[in-house]
Amino acid sequence: MRHLALARSVAFAALFTAGSAAAQDAALIQKLADGTPFSFVYAGQASQDLLPSWNKTSHREALGDGRERITTAWRDPAGGLEVSRELIRFEGAPAVEVMLCLRNIGPSDTPIIEKILPLDFAFAPPGRGDEILHHVLGSAVRPSRPDEVGMTRDFSPLKKMLVPGSEAVLVHYVMRGSDHVESYLPFFNLQWSTGGLIGGIGWSGQWRIRAARDPARQVVLQAGQELTHLVLHTGESIRTPRVLLLEWRGQDRIAGHNQFRRLLVKYYLPRIGGEVQFPPVSHTPNYALMFEDMARKCGRNPLEILPSIKAGEIGSKYIDQGPALNYVSEQNQVDLLRRLPDIGLDTYWMDAGWFEGLWPDGRGSWVPKREFPHGLKPVADVAHARGLRFLLWFDPEGVAPGSLIQREHPEWVLHQPHEGTWGGIYKWMDPAALAYMTDLIAGRIRDWEIDIYRNDRNTCPLPFWRQADAPDRQGITEIRQIEGFYAFFDALRERSPKLVIDNANWRGTGPDLEMMKRSVGCLTRSELTSSGLPYPTSDQAQTTELSLWIPLDANLLHLPDPYNFRSTMTTGVGIGMNLLSPYVPLDELRKGIAELKSVRQYWLGDYYPLAPGSLDESVWAGWQFHRPDLNAGFALLFRRPHAAGRAFTARLRGLDPRTLYRVTFAESFDVMKTRTMTGAQLASLHVELASAPGSLMIRYAKNR
Repeated sequence: MRHLALARSVAFAALFTAGSAAAQDAALIQKLADGTPFSFVYAGQASQDLLPSWNKTSHREALGDGRERITTAWRDPAGGLEVSRELIRFEGAPAVEVMLCLRNIGPSDTPIIEKILPLDFAFAPPGRGDEILHHVLGSAVRPSRPDEVGMTRDFSPLKKMLVPGSEAVLVHYVMRGSDHVESYLPFFNLQWSTGGLIGGIGWSGQWRIRAARDPARQVVLQAGQELTHLVLHTGESIRTPRVLLLEWRGQDRIAGHNQFRRLLVKYYLPRIGGEVQFPPVSHTPNYALMFEDMARKCGRNPLEILPSIKAGEIGSKYIDQGPALNYVSEQNQVDLLRRLPDIGLDTYWMDAGWFEGLWPDGRGSWVPKREFPHGLKPVADVAHARGLRFLLWFDPEGVAPGSLIQREHPEWVLHQPHEGTWGGIYKWMDPAALAYMTDLIAGRIRDWEIDIYRNDRNTCPLPFWRQADAPDRQGITEIRQIEGFYAFFDALRERSPKLVIDNANWRGTGPDLEMMKRSVGCLTRSELTSSGLPYPTSDQAQTTELSLWIPLDANLLHLPDPYNFRSTMTTGVGIGMNLLSPYVPLDELRKGIAELKSVRQYWLGDYYPLAPGSLDESVWAGWQFHRPDLNAGFALLFRRPHAAGRAFTARLRGLDPRTLYRVTFAESFDVMKTRTMTGAQLASLHVELASAPGSLMIRYAKNR
């Protein structure tokens, strides 16, 4: 199996400490560490009133990677409840991570424990003026208009001014009845005039973040699980979401984000053999039939007509992705792989449709359909012989009516009245069910030699969790389901240490800290491009915003020209075009993939947006990624289709003004110009693009 070329941890250590504020200078982080900035209500009494009289113990442990874990326990003297706070400090970083564990150590059920918040922090921000809560829309199937597909707004930036008496509330799943209609990312940046607190949550369920300001300047910042109102049985314990906070200083919000990015890169990205794993450069056959259907019906190259096709025409005028998903067989996949052109791919991606019952009705039947008489290993064997890794899709939480699991183990399925034809969800909380699914998927990974496991979640689980809770156990189903979900991932990685996990659906699971630690982001960060249509403006806007918060992600590519390729590419890319078709310019794709790989390492460095993120097609867009440890990086600029101005001034950052850099410029995938420039010149770089749309790749490195 090929391994990706990645930077070593020593380089990350140097990058992490470069430009960071000293941890001891972070007064708010120290206040968090020294105090009890969490809360719960126990038998109707607030924890702030209870804890001073409880027995308290504390233990420190060096974790050996620059982190220290401080575990503090409070025990009810009456003998019923023990509450432990796990707090992690990071060497050289003004940051903490906190999580609570609650355990019943008594002989009978506890009284009701409710409103459990691992973060409940009141403070007066330094400086003057109002505070701003920066946050981001998640991915959701929003209502569409004739002039806009709802998902084009995935990952759009938002901000809320915290004026006296105001508040902002974010949750993972915004529900309208039983329908999931909106979402937010599990990250935020609370900014004031002299700095801010940037943070994120580790919880793949219904987390909640609240920021409020009183009539003076006191701010309350809360984070945790949205609903907890439960008793704990004897010997029973639960955990809360993790919350990560980093304090930054100054007026430059982007500098704060880069401190946060460095923390994530060093401690929260998955590693194999000490090396960060990137999303793959992959090909999927999911869209081959769709594009060939367009060519047949229009008598034209589908790449020429794709930009003009409306979303509503997919599935009506032209076939959609579904038939191509279910079209796969051992014979056609082996044949495709043997004929696949060598353009620099590192992974072959098979999605849904390989199992009994097909997509979507076969979810819950994780056995090969008859068209794969030998399982999926023959496909993996050919992929490996071609020097490619093998990626295979599963949705283990989805259980369709009539599926194998629903028929044979209905006791392992959660239901709710409005589930419809999609059926129920798998009961991770059941130990027998968890063991069965773990053994089944781990066996498939082992026997079929799967290199990348793609985990989807196509059903919003919240209504199922709430339906299953008893009145005195509200929130317990979510907790047990999430605990089982993580145990499943951890067991797969333990049994297959070189396994890479793709978190396939950010609309359903989300890119929270717990999933960030276990997966390489998502090959389809937004379901928008899953339609098979290109959305370069939306892709640009998503990268502009997401890169502030999340180091790794990827998306689907449907057009190969430099403008579209660069709009889509990040640390990886999924290519959906039919690579055996004569309409695909293979040389162009080969050059695009080579360009992606040449700048991949810089995505782990500091990030600077060079233009505001927006969906406005009359402006320029762009970004810069810079590695201070390498004194090198790249900038990518886009003149959008209706941008009238052909000139743009790019203000590159992080460079030494007097250092000489070797700089290359490329409008196509071929370098058209090389110059030697100072950092000062790059800090005010005037560029022009004659055509719109158009793009410009600028790569630079210190002269040696």
